[in-house]
Amino acid sequence: MTDTPVDNPRYAALREAQVRVARHVAQLRAALDEPFRLFSGDAVWIGPVARRFGEDLGHYRQRLRQQAETVLAELEAEIRRTPPQVSAAVARQEAARLSGEPSAFTGF
Repeated sequence: MTDTPVDNPRYAALREAQVRVARHVAQLRAALDEPFRLFSGDAVWIGPVARRFGEDLGHYRQRLRQQAETVLAELEAEIRRTPPQVSAAVARQEAARLSGEPSAFTGF
């Protein structure tokens, strides 16, 4: 008897998480855009301390964007490693694990 592949609940959960994370990443990418634009626009504050603050703000803005992209990239890598379909037995184990139910399978 062959075990027909079925949808992998873990894969589905990861794809749902990807949609949610992508929304948050979009917000994080833009989080410091407005303060950076305001600071680097008209001369609100000038001098060496202001210049250093502006450089730091730009650095932190870029770092925040990079970290947000890293989170999304790691999630996407996990999705690529996860098969979209698995055996029915594995699907049951994944579903139980995702729901927090105790399972006889302890491989994860």
